[in-house]
Amino acid sequence: MSDEDLMTRAAQHITQGDFMGAMGIFEAHVDTNPDDPVGYHGWAEAALFEIQQNGNIDDSGKDRINEGQVAAYFRKASGLAPDNAEYLAAHANALLEFDRIPMAVREFQKLRDLGASTDEVDVSFHLYEAARMLIDSVDLKTDFDRSHPFARQYVPVAIEFALLGLGFPSADEATEYLVEE
Repeated sequence: MSDEDLMTRAAQHITQGDFMGAMGIFEAHVDTNPDDPVGYHGWAEAALFEIQQNGNIDDSGKDRINEGQVAAYFRKASGLAPDNAEYLAAHANALLEFDRIPMAVREFQKLRDLGASTDEVDVSFHLYEAARMLIDSVDLKTDFDRSHPFARQYVPVAIEFALLGLGFPSADEATEYLVEE
């Protein structure tokens, strides 16, 4: 099956809310094409949609979908295509979703570095969204106490991501605009 056919079939399942069906399509693709990041990324995205839409706790109180496998599949996709900003951002976003903030920040920093290394890849949108999501995660973890050591560690990172997301080449250059003459 071509990548286009795969995506069409999986997208049909996703639009119908059949995320598990989409996961099955992507899993079959992974089995036959283990070096293609599309299958890993697609499976992980569909799994994340399933978790977000239908929850992840079964009747016995256990996870229906292993969050570690979701993160591993995102990591595998981004490892197979390290210059793909979408894959890097999806991996980092999933880590935030699973409350793995330090790991997410490392992935967002890879995304930042990718954007700095080439003009061909625009990561500004991803970094701006990363800033918003990181602040939300830190606030929830610290009960909105920005003086908390955890907040003091990650709020400056979120601010840097926000400034880069606004299109500034660096946080230092952005802060120059805040200095009055």
